[in-house]
Amino acid sequence: MLPQARIIFEPQTPGECQVIVLGGRPPLRSWLLDVASGRTVWAVDSGVDACMSAGITPHYVLGDFDSISEEGKTWLKHSNAEVERFQADKDRTDFQLCLNRAKGGLLVTGCWGGRFDHAFANVFSALWGLELGAKVLAFADESEILIPLAAEGQSAALELRLLSEVSAISLLPLSESCEGVDVRGTKWELDGTALVQGRPYAVSNVPEKGSEGKISVKIEKGAIGVYCFFEPSA
Repeated sequence: MLPQARIIFEPQTPGECQVIVLGGRPPLRSWLLDVASGRTVWAVDSGVDACMSAGITPHYVLGDFDSISEEGKTWLKHSNAEVERFQADKDRTDFQLCLNRAKGGLLVTGCWGGRFDHAFANVFSALWGLELGAKVLAFADESEILIPLAAEGQSAALELRLLSEVSAISLLPLSESCEGVDVRGTKWELDGTALVQGRPYAVSNVPEKGSEGKISVKIEKGAIGVYCFFEPSA
């Protein structure tokens, strides 16, 4: 799924994984080309500029266009992308509007490095998106991955197969409480642990020696964010 990691969900997520490119820190060109290959691509507002720089023509573009560069706007006019433009004064963010249209499994990039309120809103909008039929599988670029894992009426689990050296693995409660949390393959493992949003201590874990880069996470109730940080290559 990603150049630096494979993510296997249980229960499995059926259907195509689409890519949404937001207007935050642009991913590396080579990374974006890798994840976009063979997938439907949505560019949200100035995510157009990241697509243009990578030489990727998105299938769909939407937003209020308040942050796209002039060069990006000109490039977009000559593209074959399907475009939907909104007024700047609206009740939902551009990303939330995209979640209402891009159904199924979604990989979101261009989501890091900007304003904290944008990142906060994006992560919790992913949980809202589940009600709309949009499942954010991961927020990611070459340096950071956040996987929202929600137990929707039944337990949810994933296995991470790390293909690059990871500097930190953290579990971030996205619901008020997270019950029955198991973690295996890390230096500090959890077994049926309850994590509370107001006491987020399960951060800065690392893979256990001998785990061969395989990390498993399970949650019985609630929603948790599985976060990985990869040191940039020298």
